[in-house]
Amino acid sequence: MQDYDKPLLKNGEPLKLLECASHHCIRCVKKGRAFKKLGYEVHGMGNRISYGVNDYNTYVVWQNERQFKSSIKAYIDIGVNAITWNNEPDLPAIWIRQVITDMNKQDDVKLVSDLHDLDSVRRKLIPLEERKMINISDGLIYVSLPIEKETNELHKIIIPTTTIYSYCNEGIIEYDEDKIGERSAIVYEGGANPPEDTELNKVFSYRSLYDIMRKLVAMGNEVHMFCGNVTAVEPYSTIGVVCYPPALYDEMMKGMLKFKYGVLVFNNHDGKKDQVNLTLTNKMHEYLQCGIPSLACWCPESEKYVKKHNIGFTFNHIDEIGDCSQLNDHYIDVMNNIKTKRKELVMENFISRVENLYAEVHGIEGKSVPKRIQKLQDLEYKGE
Repeated sequence: MQDYDKPLLKNGEPLKLLECASHHCIRCVKKGRAFKKLGYEVHGMGNRISYGVNDYNTYVVWQNERQFKSSIKAYIDIGVNAITWNNEPDLPAIWIRQVITDMNKQDDVKLVSDLHDLDSVRRKLIPLEERKMINISDGLIYVSLPIEKETNELHKIIIPTTTIYSYCNEGIIEYDEDKIGERSAIVYEGGANPPEDTELNKVFSYRSLYDIMRKLVAMGNEVHMFCGNVTAVEPYSTIGVVCYPPALYDEMMKGMLKFKYGVLVFNNHDGKKDQVNLTLTNKMHEYLQCGIPSLACWCPESEKYVKKHNIGFTFNHIDEIGDCSQLNDHYIDVMNNIKTKRKELVMENFISRVENLYAEVHGIEGKSVPKRIQKLQDLEYKGE
């Protein structure tokens, strides 16, 4: 087995990694930062400059197929041999495969797709491009175990797969425990549909949060939102929510330190939206690192995780949240548990799962994992 704290070697040389995406989201950066800490050469691609990409060795902005394929070829020419496409969309994965094939590099360069969002889960249909992306990948990464299970069965997957949750990086934010008693109010971070956008609310109905936020305010809560989209700021401000426009990740994390609870609620009261039922979110881990207990409702897989690690509170209906005063008796216990869990549940403790997927698709020896890390990984991913 290869050394745990060093990059994987192929033919005596470290693998060179490329995290490739359209929107180069924070999940890409979280993985990239963990790889960099291990000593990998890590490159990135996206259709705009994103937070955190300055950590990479290089980062390329692409706008069309020609630029994309030229950049992929250039990276392969300098020795990149582990390319991860972070969907969606799905089509660029097919472009990557075309470049690898045209260069006759199938044995040297492997394509792994990290499946952030799947229409087969979200919309109950399988677009042709999703099917092609999966068929031409050498390996697949999932964001949750239920999505891995369902997708592997749906697509009859026979290639190597793994799951890694969207953990934050170790040390991304720290807070003064002596000031926890000063915290107040509840906060939501992430995307929220403007109520007037009928089409958006139809396709991404689980992010239609207008009535949910209005209800939280009506129950006596001071509600704040770090909006992932600027279009949410004005309409949600009209219902008594204090809204902040999209901010850089580190600024958002610092800004959340003053809040007592984090909203982990989606528009899924009927339990029919598998994008929510089956997945885990970035925001849950952001709350954890900020020392904020999650208020989880109408998101079964997230509720299960919150209960498992005792990092928040779960509810069958939003009405049960009330004004949060009933949570005070258990708040200190949860906060004490968060103090431990935020040190354990970090990307660096689980990134070897992705490395061992890379090893498998490259046909090289995988990594040995220290007993402490293996115990954490078993607790997270086995027996579920």
